[in-house]
Amino acid sequence: MNLNAVVEHYAQLEKRGVLFYRGLAERFPEHPVAARVWRELSNTEASHFALLELAQDWIAMAGGGESPPAVTEAGLDTQSARMAELEAASARAGGGIEDAVELTIRWEEAELPRILELVPHLPARARGHVMAGMIAGEPEHYRVLLDLVKAAGAPGQAERVTALVERCRAALG
Repeated sequence: MNLNAVVEHYAQLEKRGVLFYRGLAERFPEHPVAARVWRELSNTEASHFALLELAQDWIAMAGGGESPPAVTEAGLDTQSARMAELEAASARAGGGIEDAVELTIRWEEAELPRILELVPHLPARARGHVMAGMIAGEPEHYRVLLDLVKAAGAPGQAERVTALVERCRAALG
């Protein structure tokens, strides 16, 4: 599997994130703060999608970039299936806002390691842009997620979000 194929797969997961968060925003209109946060999270996922789409061009310009992360087709399928489970759970009737916050955090917990694993394999230009746009911007993304945790009355989830922030900071050095 080549680097561009991995990046394309990851870009498509980001695109699914846009729809995942939009769906949650539409599902909980009675919680305007939460709906606003999910729309903001959706917009961030859209910027991640755009960055990974651009990264494919930067990889091509660099002659293919570095070797891809140690990802197999089966591993990519497993990632897609995990995200599909979250998407399906988010669309099921009956789950409350606390359940939706749990799904949101699980989505983010699946996304960050994938991107952190990818970054060292990108050519320098793509690496810099992805680090700036996806990793350096994540503490703000997660601050918004903490707003969601508060709005949903799920303070027990804050520790998980804080762990994501710390992982981003560690990646930035």
